[in-house]
Amino acid sequence: MSAARWFECAHELLTRIRTTQTEAIRQAAGLIADAAAAGGGVHIYDTGHCSHEPLHRAGGLLMLHDLQLGLDLVSTPAPRRAGDVAARQRDRRGAADEELADFALRRSALAPGDVLIVNSVSGKAPLPVQVALSAAQLGVHVVAITSVTYSRAVASQHSSGRKLFEVAEVVIDNCGVVGDAALEVEGLDTKAIPTSGLAFCYIVWALTAEVISQLLARGLTPHVYRSVNLPDGEAFNARAEAEYRETGI
Repeated sequence: MSAARWFECAHELLTRIRTTQTEAIRQAAGLIADAAAAGGGVHIYDTGHCSHEPLHRAGGLLMLHDLQLGLDLVSTPAPRRAGDVAARQRDRRGAADEELADFALRRSALAPGDVLIVNSVSGKAPLPVQVALSAAQLGVHVVAITSVTYSRAVASQHSSGRKLFEVAEVVIDNCGVVGDAALEVEGLDTKAIPTSGLAFCYIVWALTAEVISQLLARGLTPHVYRSVNLPDGEAFNARAEAEYRETGI
């Protein structure tokens, strides 16, 4: 029964995250609470598959902002190239991604003291690494959500040779395996069922809960979205958004 085996795999994953990552989550929440209390911003840049999970959701924080870089400024489909030419093209694209990410971050609304959450499963691609590096250079606290095991098993594509977990201030390990897919299924020649989406949702809501707790402990009440499907949901959220614009929390 593959469903039963997946339930077991998922339970083991979530237990591993809870028992090994709680302190990192608390540290990240502390940075976010500090930023919010000081009038700073909290941003998220996600290269995974659950980008909108914590955004504009019932029970989610109004203070969380989506960082969108819009790097697809030019589209120039190229013909097929022979080996070394194709490799040079890939290298140039990686360098261009790094330059564009740095350019975009320096012209973004990020400011010193803000917090940026960067989610990348393998943490090897040029964009998330450069986003983290550029944000840190701006004085922004960087929190990474990534698979450290996966990342250590693959080569970095960033020019520095570093990966996301090596450049972030706080690292929350999603405890995933190399390749993300975790379930061996008889009859398939590769593993099935990725864990990173489940892990990200589990981590990001644990982080949200901890941020709320830490802010309340400081006497600060964060604004949280109410479901628009409740009778007063839209009116509640309109008031919350107006108050959030005044308080930043």
